[in-house]
Amino acid sequence: MTQLPLIYRGSVKDIHGTKNPDDPLVFEFSDRYSVFDWGEMPDRIEDKGRALAFMAWAFFDFLQKPKTWQDWQLPDGMDRAVYETLCCDGAGTHALGLSDEQGNLQDKDTPTTCMAVERMNVMMPQSSQQDGALVWDYSAYKSRPVDTLVPLEVIFRFGVPEGSSLLKRTADPAYCKVLGLDKPPVPGDLFERPVIEMSTKLENYDRYLSEEQASDIAGLTTAECRKLKTMTAIIAARLKDLFARTGMQLWDGKLEFAFVQGDGDERGFRLIDSIGPDEIRLTCNGVQLSKECLRSVYRDTPWHQATERAKQLADERGVEDWKSICEQELKQLPPPLPAEAATSVSMLYKSCADALSKEIYGSEIFGQSWPLEKVAACLDDIKTQARAA
Repeated sequence: MTQLPLIYRGSVKDIHGTKNPDDPLVFEFSDRYSVFDWGEMPDRIEDKGRALAFMAWAFFDFLQKPKTWQDWQLPDGMDRAVYETLCCDGAGTHALGLSDEQGNLQDKDTPTTCMAVERMNVMMPQSSQQDGALVWDYSAYKSRPVDTLVPLEVIFRFGVPEGSSLLKRTADPAYCKVLGLDKPPVPGDLFERPVIEMSTKLENYDRYLSEEQASDIAGLTTAECRKLKTMTAIIAARLKDLFARTGMQLWDGKLEFAFVQGDGDERGFRLIDSIGPDEIRLTCNGVQLSKECLRSVYRDTPWHQATERAKQLADERGVEDWKSICEQELKQLPPPLPAEAATSVSMLYKSCADALSKEIYGSEIFGQSWPLEKVAACLDDIKTQARAA
């Protein structure tokens, strides 16, 4: 079967489609992985692509059904108007279903690494140097487009697991106040309500933004920004309860949206991209079931130290390509992933997919995957070994 033409190759997934703007796209999830903004790493994780494709569809399928919301009680303090809309219409998503490489929809039990989605415009900001610094031009978003990617990642946090980047930012008391926190959190803290942050999506690496900055670059009105944050908090809370039924705890994650036409002057939002262990942070028995297990393998390596230095040098020089600085100037490349880690991480994806499938659909996708408790124990051993190395 001939695959649709490649439109975009990412570090983890590829996007295929025709030149017809009315035709759907096909997301092809690969066995590749990425950590620390590096892009494609040198190794592969077996069955990761199939697990991610299934989970992406399962989450969207779950969230877009009104019954998902009707059967759930909204936590105290959350916006009831947004919740009632979800009860009536479900959450809008761009997902059409699991598919083959041509975009033909497939049953969820058919092995595939592809998901068909509605096409959304992407308006890339242009970068330039001003006074030795790299700046980004988002002026195109002032036209208030619809059916277009919101150029933000919206991050939700139910707490502060070990390794959370929030710890760096909340060392500033002023930033704590912006997030509604009385004091800087410490690892292990849980929040009464999800803390919402926003970062850039389309730059050379993610840059955290104030609400004012996020609204400015994305062309959001005050009401639209509030709705975007509210939707993220409610969707995150629904996912948190779903994971709790599988024995996993949801700590944080990111959602991505597209602008859609609203009822009046204010635009609405539709969930896009994907949701899975690469976008969220889960724990089982206190052990992280997320990309953090991969980060822990690399965190204390000379390569990771070089990536941090390369980003700093790129900022100082006002250039975009920090990766070349790391490779050519600092002479560092990512080391291979140990075989034991590759096996355990493969089981992480398959076991999460099976647990999710059993909870939503009543049956497993892979079968013979490890119990989540075993996955957690093996990943904990890998992390301990990485620290001792």
